[in-house]
Amino acid sequence: MPLMVELKYEYFINTWPGRVKLAQLITGILCMMCCAPAYYDTQHWFLLVVAIAFLGTIFFSLYYLCLAEALNKFTVNWFMTEFWFTAGTTFFYFTAFLAQLVDFGPYEDEEWQYWVDAQVAAGVFGLFNDIFYAIGGYLIYLDWQANPTGEMAAPPPPPA
Repeated sequence: MPLMVELKYEYFINTWPGRVKLAQLITGILCMMCCAPAYYDTQHWFLLVVAIAFLGTIFFSLYYLCLAEALNKFTVNWFMTEFWFTAGTTFFYFTAFLAQLVDFGPYEDEEWQYWVDAQVAAGVFGLFNDIFYAIGGYLIYLDWQANPTGEMAAPPPPPA
């Protein structure tokens, strides 16, 4: 029996949670590009948090894009799973970007300053992504308050 997959890209265009999820993915890519490769413990922690958050965000993006019907057959409240994932990611991003900025902020090296600056930029992008995850968690919380059964609220109709 073939599985029919319908792409529902409207979620990312018409809703604020979808737009925030796209911002999280873009900022996560920038974090990985600036921080990699990792040589120090803080970089390892930062990249671990960024990579896990990126993979989880890709999963939930694919869930809203095309996997909702197939995964709703399981008895998992994906809405609350996404909320707790986003809340945990917000906390871990806070610890990761703070460690990155504290470790590399005051560091100066004439020969490798471009690398140090890339680490600081990774920490700043981590700060932005932490804010995006906090906004995403808040929007998920508002949707949960509007509909506690766990289904996402329908997007508003397009303006006439």
